[in-house]
Amino acid sequence: MSRVLSFPEQVLRPAVAGTVTAIWTVVASIAYATLVFSGALAPALAVGLSTVLSGFVISSVVIALGSGLTGMTASNLTVAAPVYAAMGVAISSEFTRIGLTDPFTQAAAVSLATGAATLLTGLFFVALASLRLGSLGQLLPYPVISGYNSGIGWFLLVGGLKLTVDQPLGIDAAHLLQGHSIAQLAAVVVTAAVLVLLPRRVVHWAVLPLILIAAVLLFQVVRLAAGTDVAALQASHWVFGPFTGSFLHMPAIAGVAGLDFDLARRVAPYILGSVFIAAVTQILVLSALENDLRRTFALNHELTMAGAANIAGGLVGGLPTGQALAATVLLNQQTGPSRFGALIPALWGAILLAAGPTLLAYLPRFAVGALLIAVGLDRFLVRILHDARINPVLETVIAIVVSLSIIFLGILNGMAIGLAAAIVLFAYNYRRIPVVWATLSGSDVRSNVVRSSEVTRLLEAEGARIVLFRLQGYLFFLNVSSLRGAVEQRANEKPALSDIVFDFRDVVGMDSSALMAFRRIGQIAEEKKFRVAFAGLDADLRDLFQRAKMWRDERMFCVETADRALQLAEDRLIAESERARGPHALTLSDALAAFAPDEVPRDRLACYLERVELQPNEMLMHLGDPADAMFFVEAGEVTAELQRDGAAPLRLQTSSSGALTGEIALFRGGVRTASVRAEGNCRLVRLSQAALARMERDDPDLARLIHRFIIVQLADKVANTTRIVDVGLH
Repeated sequence: MSRVLSFPEQVLRPAVAGTVTAIWTVVASIAYATLVFSGALAPALAVGLSTVLSGFVISSVVIALGSGLTGMTASNLTVAAPVYAAMGVAISSEFTRIGLTDPFTQAAAVSLATGAATLLTGLFFVALASLRLGSLGQLLPYPVISGYNSGIGWFLLVGGLKLTVDQPLGIDAAHLLQGHSIAQLAAVVVTAAVLVLLPRRVVHWAVLPLILIAAVLLFQVVRLAAGTDVAALQASHWVFGPFTGSFLHMPAIAGVAGLDFDLARRVAPYILGSVFIAAVTQILVLSALENDLRRTFALNHELTMAGAANIAGGLVGGLPTGQALAATVLLNQQTGPSRFGALIPALWGAILLAAGPTLLAYLPRFAVGALLIAVGLDRFLVRILHDARINPVLETVIAIVVSLSIIFLGILNGMAIGLAAAIVLFAYNYRRIPVVWATLSGSDVRSNVVRSSEVTRLLEAEGARIVLFRLQGYLFFLNVSSLRGAVEQRANEKPALSDIVFDFRDVVGMDSSALMAFRRIGQIAEEKKFRVAFAGLDADLRDLFQRAKMWRDERMFCVETADRALQLAEDRLIAESERARGPHALTLSDALAAFAPDEVPRDRLACYLERVELQPNEMLMHLGDPADAMFFVEAGEVTAELQRDGAAPLRLQTSSSGALTGEIALFRGGVRTASVRAEGNCRLVRLSQAALARMERDDPDLARLIHRFIIVQLADKVANTTRIVDVGLH
């Protein structure tokens, strides 16, 4: 029986755990706000802190209360911060160019742009979830994700340095040599090193928050010992501020009336890039949460909640927010699933909004900068080195290329280069997957047509002249050359080709280079006098071949299935043989005489048989008819098939001259299990159960011969079926 928690345990424990979690998430929000509203925007940092913290508070409440997983906390998405920072620089530069240099005016425009981007991010999340497409984000190639994280890590690392000394990205050496800057850099480097190294030595949920708390307390002890007041520290950029006014401002949406649509067009690429990356990142975070918490949840529901949170946060100008991986795991490790604990970071964010100018005056910049540097170093260097030990070399190269491209060419250009490199890598690797997954001779695989023993022996002897290529995957310029080479090689070998069958059943598509390869195969077919059948084409491929006029003569043609193509190829070999020796009609008496020469006189069989003549498409038997007779095909072909509602009949087996059909009925009785239809003009003989019973009574020798003949035919069918299955499996 589980123990009932006391009131202090129900309230104080989640409150303490939530507060520890808030140290991570709220300080991170401050860091990201400072990163975005820096440089020329630094004097208006209060505007940025207002919008970012307001968005964080609102989004945290939505996720904590709306998530299907109790104890889900929220945080701003790290990967979005550098994109938003770049967007802020672009907006500030554009305003400066047109003469609007007031930092508060620029900061208001940046808040409006960040809010719009976050709002669009939320709408995109909701759209993905509504269409149940959340899992598509996992299709982004991992080297691109790894390289992107590494590039973002660099910007976070540099941003941490910039935040610490309160300078633009282009820090000059003279400034760094000033006494207070050297001390600040030393403080941030030491703190960042502890943040990176100590959690790897001491694996505990409290380590990282305690490091931040210790850094702040140690700084205050040194400040008090030195007798330095807050104003002096603000003047030398050791702490944040001074701020004018409160952190509580009108929502960013209030400024939409003054939106400059030309400016919106300029920053649109940043917004679209951020939306895409935020979606991919959040989907990956949700997948990781399932694994780390060992609890399953509805991905699309959580994506909807993240969307709602970003829509609400975007209205006040917040940064993209989602379910937090580290913070959620941190909270659950401390107190277990708790919605109250998940709300505590939002409460601390609200307190900071109300009393921010006072509280931030005691928060050293180097502590916040160290957090950015630690996260950035982990993403920029540690993770990519870890991946390099696991991933293939080419994937690591792509990740490094993406990272360097983002650093030197910009985030959006780097992503474009990364995607292009990933596509090239995929194509390079895909070309090594053989487009031909099986090459089979007509001696190894035959159509599902039952033929006479004589014809079967002919196909066994001549079947090597038929070749079946079973194709797979996507046919394109890097892999189709191997198919053309295989055809050219076989065309120059013995015995001479009669037919080639290409089975497209497992082909998903092809490009124009593949089409040109098949044109070349057509030229080879014309030179070498063999035919080419394309089987199993879907509607799109069939339309492509038709538009390319590939069926200009009978040498290249399209059929529904590979089985049908093999049947036509076999018919051609049989026809060539019959032209050489003349047509030959096969009666049951002939078949028995060939089976057991001189064993039974021919005239003893006629009295037990009935002649059957069929016109094309005439039914010999129907599914469910009484199974009271077998038939021997003397001329023509009949096909056993299953009728299907709303679809073409399913062909089971075709029986040609010299074959039996319906013979199992003589032993099992019951009803017919399939319908049998004449393919053309057919001539058959019928042996009923009653006639066979009479034969067994009046002429037992003849009956024994019939039984042996049926058994051998059945054995041949079983052997053929086994061979077909074996070929299919291998």
